[in-house]
Amino acid sequence: MISSVHTPMRVLGKVLAPIVVALALAPGFSTPALADAGGSITGKVTAAPAKYLGETVVYLKNAPGGGGGTVTVDQKAMQFIPHVVAVTVGDTVNYGNHDTVSHNVFSPDNEGYNLGTFPPGESRPYKFTKANVGYSELCSMHPEMLGYVFVGPNPYHVVVDGGGNFTIRNVPPGTYNVAVWNPKLKAGDQSVTVASGAPTSVNFSIGR
Repeated sequence: MISSVHTPMRVLGKVLAPIVVALALAPGFSTPALADAGGSITGKVTAAPAKYLGETVVYLKNAPGGGGGTVTVDQKAMQFIPHVVAVTVGDTVNYGNHDTVSHNVFSPDNEGYNLGTFPPGESRPYKFTKANVGYSELCSMHPEMLGYVFVGPNPYHVVVDGGGNFTIRNVPPGTYNVAVWNPKLKAGDQSVTVASGAPTSVNFSIGR
């Protein structure tokens, strides 16, 4: 299964977004003009060592758009779920606790944050205001727990699937720098040109 990201609401803005959503939900309604307005970027990432592949995010550095939404990261079975999440600068991550024990959420990276300890059934929010950076998510009570948050500069980002495949959809026509983020591995950026309604392909090989 190919990982993908859908971004029509942020691309069209706050004024048009409700109209687009209402039309999209209407039974039998099709929006070919909207569907053709953007292109897509697809590809595959390979990693050495391969065990770190699933922690990779592919994103656009110079695309328009901002955040302001809410993303949920849960804590269950002594894990951060999902293990890696990509958000847009300005987004808030709501950390839930659906485990049977209390948890703490903190990160020593960048400006750092510590949301304190909270019991099962509660949640704590954190708003990310720095772009193009990654954060490790840790629990001071359970040192085996580890997750990651990557903060992109715009909504065009996606975590690769188990095979390293990805698709970024609804990208406005233009030329962009496509980059990868991984907490342990790296690769150079690549430039791609996206045409309206057409797919563009780019592949990456990441390593130390």
